Amino acid sequence: MATVWEGALFERDRRALDPGPPERLDPTPDVLVVGGGVTGLATAAFCRRAGLDRVILIERDGLASGPSGRAAGTLTPGIHALLRPGPFVSLARRGLELHRELDRQWDGAAGLRTLDSLVAWPAVPPAELVELAGARAVDGAIAREIEPEFGHVEHAIHLPRQASIRPLDFAVHLAARAGDVATRIEMLGMETKSGRVVRVRTTAGDVTPGAVVLATGTAEEIRIPQQRIKGHMLATEPAPFRLRTLPAGFIGLVQAIDGRIVAGGTFDVGDDSPAVREDVIAGMVAEVRRLVPRAADLAVSHRWTCFRPAVSDELPVIDRVPGLENVWASLGHFRTGIMVGPAAAELVARWITTGERPEGAEAFAADRFAAVGAG
Repeated sequence: MATVWEGALFERDRRALDPGPPERLDPTPDVLVVGGGVTGLATAAFCRRAGLDRVILIERDGLASGPSGRAAGTLTPGIHALLRPGPFVSLARRGLELHRELDRQWDGAAGLRTLDSLVAWPAVPPAELVELAGARAVDGAIAREIEPEFGHVEHAIHLPRQASIRPLDFAVHLAARAGDVATRIEMLGMETKSGRVVRVRTTAGDVTPGAVVLATGTAEEIRIPQQRIKGHMLATEPAPFRLRTLPAGFIGLVQAIDGRIVAGGTFDVGDDSPAVREDVIAGMVAEVRRLVPRAADLAVSHRWTCFRPAVSDELPVIDRVPGLENVWASLGHFRTGIMVGPAAAELVARWITTGERPEGAEAFAADRFAAVGAG
């Protein structure tokens, strides 16, 4: 089940995503980040940017080997403003703002593209939601003026200046700025004393960090309701046309640089098998063809699944782990980890360096659940 992104990597990028374990870990780093998805990589990079020089990141597999490397890479805070107005929208917008800032610093190396999003909507949403999203409601004729390849729908929502990014390229460039990055290393446990972690045991030896950040998607160390929700993805063969936008319906689409249309993701709750289900793929293909009728002639070239970490309210947890003074968690980013990863990282890095919860983090506290605490 190789993703469409893996085949586009250069060999040097493959090595960067799986450097392997070092001969020796720094035994006393300022920060130890556990987890090598985009959330962990961004956290390490932003800790470095905040002036914490000795940062190490460990990952038990390869970098971005989980949902970070298997996502479509769309950055659409406007859709979330329509679906879930509230503090998460500010986090998502800050994430896109930081993506653009990083893109300028990296001279576009991670492939960020600014694109409008065009969402087939069953009915016109309330005007206040449309305004909050910075969007406009349009009819089918105007939708096809915006995106000539768009299907025949009655209503659509036009969201200007959203974006997309190539997930694995983004991970490669974060890794280059994340300090000492090591793969094929697993955290075995944490030893605590007087409310602090004093030693972290790993398969590469013990570490005594100043701070620990758990960025593992889900984590047993924090007692909150957590799950992983399966989703399907697919990519078509290269299309002979170019999409001007990011079309979306019950799934979202993005066109890769080589012309392939990447579509995802479904919510296959209760399905714990990593196997691709042909019935789900068939439904996705039908939706791709509804949104982009000319895609009907395109064969599916890639199909894969991923498991996205989530908590019960589908919002992330960005908080100090209850009961542990020097341990933070950035977990449960569900289907938005790439989009909000830089913003979540900025909050955690600021919290570590100042010792105070930063503004904007309150809504993502662990104590919004009934039972929390270190495991």
